[in-house]
Amino acid sequence: MITRKEIIIRGVSAAGVIMAGKVTGFCDIVLKSSAEECCRKNRGLSGRAARILRGASLAPSGHNTQPWSVKILSEHEWIIGWDKSRSLPAVDPHNRELLLSIGAFCEALKISAASEGLEAVINVIGKSPFSKDLVKITFRESEHSDYNMEALRKRRTIKKGLLSQPVDSGDLRFITSGSGSKFYTYNRDSREGDFIEAAVLESNKIQAARDDAQAELAEWIRWSRKDVMKYMNGLSPAGMEIGGFGEWYVSHFFGRDDVMSSSFREQTVKMVKELLSSYGTWILITSDKDDCKSLINAGGSFLKLGLNSWRKKIALHPMTQPLEEEGFAGELKKNLGIEENIQFILRAGYVENYPLPVSMRMPVERIIR
Repeated sequence: MITRKEIIIRGVSAAGVIMAGKVTGFCDIVLKSSAEECCRKNRGLSGRAARILRGASLAPSGHNTQPWSVKILSEHEWIIGWDKSRSLPAVDPHNRELLLSIGAFCEALKISAASEGLEAVINVIGKSPFSKDLVKITFRESEHSDYNMEALRKRRTIKKGLLSQPVDSGDLRFITSGSGSKFYTYNRDSREGDFIEAAVLESNKIQAARDDAQAELAEWIRWSRKDVMKYMNGLSPAGMEIGGFGEWYVSHFFGRDDVMSSSFREQTVKMVKELLSSYGTWILITSDKDDCKSLINAGGSFLKLGLNSWRKKIALHPMTQPLEEEGFAGELKKNLGIEENIQFILRAGYVENYPLPVSMRMPVERIIR
């Protein structure tokens, strides 16, 4: 006999959880720590510095782990590193995706600093993906600019409701302009699009069967409102696009064991198939190398792409599994004729209404070291 929980697992919950793109949005409305509170809790951290950090923390990250850490050397010099407790060793053992997240954070920091009349100069100092210190930030006085701040506050990952219309070539040129990275785009109904779809589906089947990957996912889901407010990171029901009765039910009755269940894993594949039935274009971001600087730059390019896409009401949904499961990246490069290293695989499409962001962000004081 199928229980009520089984019905929910087969329906609403898995729809949001399983294919929650590795990179999620934010909602600064729900951030509970103001710049003034941060200043009081962190001696030596000025109100301006706290506001810059709040803006930078709106960057996307894998499972919304927000892995960055910040060491304030002086008013004009910061060091950006990472917190091992907020890494994802099961699906990202080489810290590739973590460095992409750090790159997005640095790009958001530049935007946030500009809104405070500062230019943030980024210098990658990490020698390996596991270096404690990855980036040195130097600030200098500059012209005040709020350009991109609204987009930074309102950008988010969207999985559902993408239209099947291919993204217009003019819009593709607009959203990929000025990023510094190389992009490849393929319409859904192309030969290349079919190959990417097959790789995404097959890699998801493999990853859903991996206990370590599933257990890691389970650790980062904040089912209850209590845990959402306690951690202020990870994947909340709202961030996973679970609404209505489904949101209420999972917040009260779901836990880690449900994510590990066979029915939940089965929904992974089913939901991937459903998501692949509605979108317009694949966008791939590449880099020449896989070193720290290249990955951090690619992460910054992803954020720029997201901000420009928000202006055009284009949703981006990272589907990272082919880059996490062995063998798929090489096959993609071979069959797509790409020489560079693929860093992002993005399912893209227009949306009629771009929803407001909902995912939480940790208070600034938790990223200071």
